[in-house]
Amino acid sequence: MKAFTVARKEIADQMNSNKFLIVFGLLLLLTAATAFQGAQNYQDSMDRFQEAQNSDSQMGFAPDKPSVLDAFTMLTQGVNFPLIGGLLALLLSFNTVSGERDKNTLKLLTSYPLHRDSIITGKFMAGIFTLTIASAASFMVASAVIIGMTGAAVTGAAATRILLMLGGTVLYMSCIYGLGTLLSTVFNDSSTALTGGMLVLVLSTLVIPQMAFMLSDVLVEDSEETSITIGQGSSGLSDSYEKRMEIRNTITKLAPSGSYGNFMQYMLGQDPSSIGVSTGGGDAESEPSVMESLNSSLGNLGLLVGQAALFFGASFVIFTRREIS
Repeated sequence: MKAFTVARKEIADQMNSNKFLIVFGLLLLLTAATAFQGAQNYQDSMDRFQEAQNSDSQMGFAPDKPSVLDAFTMLTQGVNFPLIGGLLALLLSFNTVSGERDKNTLKLLTSYPLHRDSIITGKFMAGIFTLTIASAASFMVASAVIIGMTGAAVTGAAATRILLMLGGTVLYMSCIYGLGTLLSTVFNDSSTALTGGMLVLVLSTLVIPQMAFMLSDVLVEDSEETSITIGQGSSGLSDSYEKRMEIRNTITKLAPSGSYGNFMQYMLGQDPSSIGVSTGGGDAESEPSVMESLNSSLGNLGLLVGQAALFFGASFVIFTRREIS
Protein backbone atom coordinates (compact mmCIF):
# COMPACT_ATOMS: atom_id res chain seq x y z
CA MET A 1 0.00 0.00 0.00
CA LYS A 2 1.17 3.51 -0.78
CA ALA A 3 0.12 4.59 2.71
CA PHE A 4 2.96 2.46 4.10
CA THR A 5 5.43 4.29 1.88
CA VAL A 6 4.27 7.60 3.32
CA ALA A 7 4.34 6.13 6.84
CA ARG A 8 7.96 4.95 6.55
CA LYS A 9 9.14 8.40 5.49
CA GLU A 10 7.12 10.09 8.25
CA ILE A 11 8.48 7.74 10.92
CA ALA A 12 12.06 8.53 9.91
CA ASP A 13 11.35 12.28 9.91
CA GLN A 14 9.57 12.16 13.28
CA MET A 15 12.18 10.13 15.14
CA ASN A 16 15.03 12.29 13.81
CA SER A 17 13.37 15.60 14.68
CA ASN A 18 14.74 17.65 17.56
CA LYS A 19 11.27 18.35 18.96
CA PHE A 20 10.56 14.62 19.28
CA LEU A 21 13.91 13.85 20.89
CA ILE A 22 13.59 16.71 23.41
CA VAL A 23 10.03 15.98 24.52
CA PHE A 24 10.60 12.21 24.47
CA GLY A 25 13.67 12.67 26.65
CA LEU A 26 11.66 14.85 29.03
CA LEU A 27 8.94 12.20 29.18
CA LEU A 28 11.50 9.50 30.04
CA LEU A 29 13.07 11.65 32.76
CA LEU A 30 9.70 12.46 34.32
CA THR A 31 8.68 8.81 34.06
CA ALA A 32 11.83 7.68 35.87
CA ALA A 33 11.45 10.35 38.58
CA THR A 34 7.77 9.58 39.09
CA ALA A 35 8.41 5.84 39.16
CA PHE A 36 11.10 6.45 41.79
CA GLN A 37 8.60 8.36 43.93
CA GLY A 38 5.96 5.69 43.38
CA ALA A 39 8.39 2.97 44.44
CA GLN A 40 9.21 4.90 47.61
CA ASN A 41 5.51 5.28 48.40
CA TYR A 42 5.03 1.55 47.85
CA GLN A 43 7.90 0.75 50.22
CA ASP A 44 6.46 3.08 52.87
CA SER A 45 3.04 1.41 52.54
CA MET A 46 4.63 -2.04 52.76
CA ASP A 47 6.56 -1.02 55.89
CA ARG A 48 3.35 0.21 57.54
CA PHE A 49 1.57 -3.00 56.57
CA GLN A 50 4.33 -5.17 58.02
CA GLU A 51 4.47 -3.11 61.22
CA ALA A 52 0.73 -3.52 61.64
CA GLN A 53 1.02 -7.27 61.09
CA ASN A 54 3.70 -7.52 63.77
CA SER A 55 1.92 -5.23 66.20
CA ASP A 56 -0.05 -6.69 69.10
CA SER A 57 -2.59 -3.88 68.91
CA GLN A 58 -3.85 -2.63 65.54
CA MET A 59 -6.13 0.09 66.96
CA GLY A 60 -9.20 -1.62 65.53
CA PHE A 61 -8.03 -1.72 61.93
CA ALA A 62 -5.14 -2.87 59.76
CA PRO A 63 -3.92 -1.33 56.51
CA ASP A 64 -4.40 -3.31 53.32
CA LYS A 65 -1.36 -4.97 51.78
CA PRO A 66 -0.14 -2.69 48.99
CA SER A 67 0.14 -3.90 45.43
CA VAL A 68 3.12 -3.18 43.19
CA LEU A 69 0.59 -1.59 40.83
CA ASP A 70 0.14 1.21 43.38
CA ALA A 71 3.59 2.45 42.39
CA PHE A 72 2.30 3.13 38.87
CA THR A 73 -0.53 5.38 40.05
CA MET A 74 1.41 8.66 39.82
CA LEU A 75 2.38 7.94 36.21
CA THR A 76 -1.22 8.37 35.08
CA GLN A 77 -1.77 11.70 36.80
CA GLY A 78 -0.64 15.31 36.56
CA VAL A 79 2.22 16.22 34.22
CA ASN A 80 3.21 12.72 33.17
CA PHE A 81 1.32 10.90 30.43
CA PRO A 82 -1.80 13.11 30.44
CA LEU A 83 0.14 16.34 29.85
CA ILE A 84 3.70 15.54 28.67
CA GLY A 85 2.56 12.49 26.71
CA GLY A 86 -0.20 14.58 25.16
CA LEU A 87 2.33 17.31 24.38
CA LEU A 88 4.54 14.79 22.60
CA ALA A 89 1.60 13.64 20.48
CA LEU A 90 0.65 17.23 19.70
CA LEU A 91 4.16 18.25 18.69
CA LEU A 92 4.30 15.34 16.28
CA SER A 93 0.99 16.22 14.65
CA PHE A 94 0.42 19.99 14.67
CA ASN A 95 2.24 20.43 11.34
CA THR A 96 1.19 17.16 9.71
CA VAL A 97 -0.53 19.02 6.87
CA SER A 98 0.03 22.70 7.63
CA GLY A 99 3.80 22.09 7.76
CA GLU A 100 3.70 20.89 4.16
CA ARG A 101 1.71 23.99 3.31
CA ASP A 102 4.21 26.23 5.16
CA LYS A 103 7.08 24.75 3.12
CA ASN A 104 5.06 24.99 -0.12
CA THR A 105 5.46 21.25 -0.62
CA LEU A 106 1.81 20.25 -0.30
CA LYS A 107 1.05 20.72 -4.00
CA LEU A 108 4.22 18.84 -4.90
CA LEU A 109 3.31 16.00 -2.55
CA THR A 110 -0.15 15.62 -4.03
CA SER A 111 1.26 15.74 -7.56
CA TYR A 112 2.99 12.41 -6.99
CA PRO A 113 1.14 9.20 -7.90
CA LEU A 114 -0.34 9.15 -4.41
CA HIS A 115 -3.98 9.45 -3.50
CA ARG A 116 -4.77 11.96 -0.80
CA ASP A 117 -6.24 9.23 1.38
CA SER A 118 -2.89 7.40 1.27
CA ILE A 119 -1.09 10.56 2.39
CA ILE A 120 -3.25 11.33 5.42
CA THR A 121 -3.56 7.66 6.38
CA GLY A 122 0.20 7.14 6.13
CA LYS A 123 0.88 10.18 8.30
CA PHE A 124 -1.57 8.94 10.93
CA MET A 125 -0.08 5.43 10.89
CA ALA A 126 3.38 6.89 11.38
CA GLY A 127 2.22 8.92 14.35
CA ILE A 128 0.64 5.91 16.06
CA PHE A 129 3.80 3.82 15.49
CA THR A 130 6.10 6.52 16.90
CA LEU A 131 3.86 7.09 19.92
CA THR A 132 3.70 3.35 20.57
CA ILE A 133 7.50 3.19 20.66
CA ALA A 134 7.65 6.20 23.01
CA SER A 135 4.96 4.79 25.32
CA ALA A 136 6.53 1.32 25.43
CA ALA A 137 9.94 2.79 26.26
CA SER A 138 8.43 4.89 29.06
CA PHE A 139 6.63 1.91 30.59
CA MET A 140 9.82 -0.17 30.37
CA VAL A 141 11.73 2.55 32.23
CA ALA A 142 9.00 2.81 34.88
CA SER A 143 8.84 -0.96 35.35
CA ALA A 144 12.62 -1.24 35.62
CA VAL A 145 12.79 1.50 38.26
CA ILE A 146 9.88 0.18 40.33
CA ILE A 147 10.87 -3.49 40.24
CA GLY A 148 14.54 -2.67 40.77
CA MET A 149 13.82 -0.53 43.84
CA THR A 150 11.13 -2.66 45.46
CA GLY A 151 12.15 -6.15 44.41
CA ALA A 152 8.44 -6.91 44.19
CA ALA A 153 7.32 -9.90 42.16
CA VAL A 154 5.06 -9.06 39.23
CA THR A 155 2.27 -11.61 38.87
CA GLY A 156 0.70 -12.56 35.58
CA ALA A 157 -2.39 -10.50 36.43
CA ALA A 158 -0.26 -7.44 37.27
CA ALA A 159 1.72 -7.82 34.03
CA THR A 160 -1.55 -8.02 32.09
CA ARG A 161 -2.79 -4.83 33.76
CA ILE A 162 0.48 -3.05 32.90
CA LEU A 163 0.16 -4.10 29.25
CA LEU A 164 -3.44 -2.87 29.20
CA MET A 165 -2.31 0.45 30.69
CA LEU A 166 0.27 0.68 27.91
CA GLY A 167 -2.47 0.08 25.35
CA GLY A 168 -4.67 2.73 26.96
CA THR A 169 -1.78 5.19 26.90
CA VAL A 170 -1.16 4.59 23.19
CA LEU A 171 -4.87 5.10 22.53
CA TYR A 172 -4.93 8.36 24.52
CA MET A 173 -1.86 9.71 22.75
CA SER A 174 -3.32 8.64 19.39
CA CYS A 175 -6.42 10.65 20.28
CA ILE A 176 -4.30 13.76 20.90
CA TYR A 177 -2.35 13.03 17.71
CA GLY A 178 -5.66 12.90 15.84
CA LEU A 179 -6.65 16.25 17.36
CA GLY A 180 -3.37 17.80 16.24
CA THR A 181 -3.80 16.35 12.75
CA LEU A 182 -7.31 17.77 12.54
CA LEU A 183 -6.15 21.24 13.58
CA SER A 184 -3.24 20.99 11.13
CA THR A 185 -5.71 20.16 8.36
CA VAL A 186 -8.17 22.92 9.24
CA PHE A 187 -5.74 25.81 9.77
CA ASN A 188 -3.45 27.12 7.07
CA ASP A 189 -0.42 27.76 9.29
CA SER A 190 1.27 25.53 11.85
CA SER A 191 1.52 28.16 14.60
CA THR A 192 -2.27 28.51 14.77
CA ALA A 193 -2.69 24.74 14.86
CA LEU A 194 -0.12 24.41 17.67
CA THR A 195 -1.69 27.23 19.68
CA GLY A 196 -5.14 25.71 19.35
CA GLY A 197 -3.87 22.27 20.26
CA MET A 198 -2.00 23.54 23.34
CA LEU A 199 -5.11 25.38 24.48
CA VAL A 200 -7.27 22.27 24.16
CA LEU A 201 -4.64 20.11 25.90
CA VAL A 202 -4.28 22.45 28.87
CA LEU A 203 -8.04 22.85 29.19
CA SER A 204 -8.66 19.11 29.11
CA THR A 205 -5.86 18.09 31.49
CA LEU A 206 -5.77 20.95 33.99
CA VAL A 207 -8.76 23.28 33.74
CA ILE A 208 -11.74 20.97 33.13
CA PRO A 209 -10.98 18.65 36.10
CA GLN A 210 -10.80 21.63 38.44
CA MET A 211 -14.00 23.09 37.01
CA ALA A 212 -15.72 19.71 37.45
CA PHE A 213 -14.80 19.65 41.14
CA MET A 214 -16.00 23.21 41.66
CA LEU A 215 -19.23 22.65 39.75
CA SER A 216 -20.04 19.45 41.63
CA ASP A 217 -19.59 21.26 44.96
CA VAL A 218 -21.96 24.00 43.80
CA LEU A 219 -24.65 21.66 42.47
CA VAL A 220 -24.67 19.19 45.36
CA GLU A 221 -25.18 20.34 48.93
CA ASP A 222 -23.49 18.64 51.86
CA SER A 223 -25.38 15.70 53.27
CA GLU A 224 -25.79 15.31 57.02
CA GLU A 225 -25.31 11.56 56.82
CA THR A 226 -21.81 10.15 57.05
CA SER A 227 -21.10 6.47 56.80
CA ILE A 228 -17.44 5.94 56.07
CA THR A 229 -15.67 3.05 57.75
CA ILE A 230 -11.94 2.54 57.92
CA GLY A 231 -10.15 -0.76 57.65
CA GLN A 232 -10.55 -3.92 55.69
CA GLY A 233 -14.29 -3.57 55.50
CA SER A 234 -16.05 -1.74 52.71
CA SER A 235 -16.47 2.02 52.81
CA GLY A 236 -19.93 3.45 52.77
CA LEU A 237 -20.10 6.82 51.07
CA SER A 238 -22.70 9.49 51.68
CA ASP A 239 -25.28 10.26 48.99
CA SER A 240 -23.87 13.76 48.48
CA TYR A 241 -20.37 12.37 47.96
CA GLU A 242 -21.57 9.84 45.40
CA LYS A 243 -23.53 12.51 43.53
CA ARG A 244 -20.50 14.79 43.45
CA MET A 245 -18.30 12.05 42.08
CA GLU A 246 -20.90 11.14 39.46
CA ILE A 247 -20.99 14.75 38.23
CA ARG A 248 -17.19 15.01 38.24
CA ASN A 249 -16.71 11.79 36.31
CA THR A 250 -19.41 12.72 33.78
CA ILE A 251 -17.73 16.05 33.05
CA THR A 252 -14.09 14.98 33.09
CA LYS A 253 -14.49 11.87 30.96
CA LEU A 254 -15.75 13.99 28.06
CA ALA A 255 -12.14 15.16 27.69
CA PRO A 256 -9.64 12.55 26.44
CA SER A 257 -7.49 12.95 29.56
CA GLY A 258 -10.52 12.29 31.77
CA SER A 259 -11.46 9.06 30.01
CA TYR A 260 -7.80 8.06 30.04
CA GLY A 261 -7.48 8.74 33.77
CA ASN A 262 -10.59 6.71 34.58
CA PHE A 263 -9.44 3.82 32.40
CA MET A 264 -6.03 3.76 34.08
CA GLN A 265 -7.58 3.78 37.54
CA TYR A 266 -9.71 0.77 36.66
CA MET A 267 -6.61 -1.01 35.37
CA LEU A 268 -4.89 -0.26 38.67
CA GLY A 269 -7.74 -1.99 40.48
CA GLN A 270 -9.19 1.29 41.71
CA ASP A 271 -12.60 2.90 41.46
CA PRO A 272 -12.55 6.40 39.90
CA SER A 273 -15.68 7.32 41.87
CA SER A 274 -13.73 6.85 45.11
CA ILE A 275 -10.74 9.04 44.15
CA GLY A 276 -8.26 6.22 43.95
CA VAL A 277 -9.55 4.14 46.86
CA SER A 278 -8.53 0.61 46.02
CA THR A 279 -11.27 -1.85 45.36
CA GLY A 280 -8.91 -4.66 46.25
CA GLY A 281 -6.50 -4.57 49.13
CA GLY A 282 -5.62 -7.24 51.55
CA ASP A 283 -8.79 -9.24 50.99
CA ALA A 284 -8.13 -11.27 47.86
CA GLU A 285 -11.80 -12.05 47.47
CA SER A 286 -12.67 -8.37 47.07
CA GLU A 287 -9.97 -7.69 44.48
CA PRO A 288 -11.48 -7.28 41.00
CA SER A 289 -10.17 -9.56 38.30
CA VAL A 290 -8.56 -8.18 35.17
CA MET A 291 -11.71 -8.88 33.16
CA GLU A 292 -13.91 -7.18 35.78
CA SER A 293 -11.70 -4.08 35.68
CA LEU A 294 -11.70 -4.14 31.89
CA ASN A 295 -15.48 -4.47 31.73
CA SER A 296 -15.87 -1.56 34.14
CA SER A 297 -13.64 0.62 31.95
CA LEU A 298 -15.33 -0.13 28.62
CA GLY A 299 -17.30 3.13 28.66
CA ASN A 300 -14.13 5.21 29.03
CA LEU A 301 -12.30 3.04 26.51
CA GLY A 302 -15.16 3.49 24.05
CA LEU A 303 -15.02 7.27 24.44
CA LEU A 304 -11.29 7.30 23.66
CA VAL A 305 -11.77 5.11 20.61
CA GLY A 306 -14.69 7.24 19.44
CA GLN A 307 -12.79 10.51 19.89
CA ALA A 308 -9.71 9.20 18.09
CA ALA A 309 -11.88 7.92 15.23
CA LEU A 310 -13.76 11.24 15.08
CA PHE A 311 -10.57 13.31 14.90
CA PHE A 312 -9.00 11.10 12.25
CA GLY A 313 -12.24 10.80 10.28
CA ALA A 314 -12.72 14.56 10.21
CA SER A 315 -9.08 15.06 9.17
CA PHE A 316 -9.48 12.46 6.43
CA VAL A 317 -12.64 14.02 5.01
CA ILE A 318 -11.33 17.60 5.09
CA PHE A 319 -7.94 16.73 3.58
CA THR A 320 -9.33 14.57 0.77
CA ARG A 321 -12.01 17.05 -0.23
CA ARG A 322 -10.46 20.45 0.46
CA GLU A 323 -9.00 22.38 -2.43
CA ILE A 324 -5.23 22.77 -2.05
CA SER A 325 -4.09 26.33 -2.56
